[in-house]
Amino acid sequence: MADLKLLETLVPSQNGVTVFDAETQETSYGICVLDGLPYIFDTHRKDRFYVATIELLTELVIPVRIPTKRVRAFCRDARAHGLLPIPYSACFFKGNLHVYSFSGPVRGFDLGTAGTTAAQSERNLMERLNGLWPDVPPAIARAQKELLRGRRRARHAADLEVLLRPPRGERVRPASSGERPAL
Repeated sequence: MADLKLLETLVPSQNGVTVFDAETQETSYGICVLDGLPYIFDTHRKDRFYVATIELLTELVIPVRIPTKRVRAFCRDARAHGLLPIPYSACFFKGNLHVYSFSGPVRGFDLGTAGTTAAQSERNLMERLNGLWPDVPPAIARAQKELLRGRRRARHAADLEVLLRPPRGERVRPASSGERPAL
């Protein structure tokens, strides 16, 4: 839980606004696979620490229908696992400055951890996320799957391109039949 307290000082949040002003970006558009699906993660340096975040829900054009009460309950679960939850209705990026605002509708959802090295923060992220995985709200998990299947639109086309890029660099298109893309 000390990591979570550290993370809350590095990525402060108040009144529905979360601000992360990193110094550098160590990993950009990293991909991890959970339950057979790709997720984007990034790692940034702030002060002497590293913050790794995963896009549990890549930013969508149309928000997910999920009660705010359910989002807040999942945020409590995430904190109990040592993860900083960052649900957002809108976000803004300029360089390494990230500003997230949450006021009800969920267009994206990140989770973060901290560490003294990039590798440690990424390892912490994966270990803690594995313990939280069964508690991910079905509406959020379903929305991410629908995005990958072409049934939802990503706010940024580059995000979807990265998610659909197979490891060998071949292009994969969303399946129109409702099947999950072969990744």
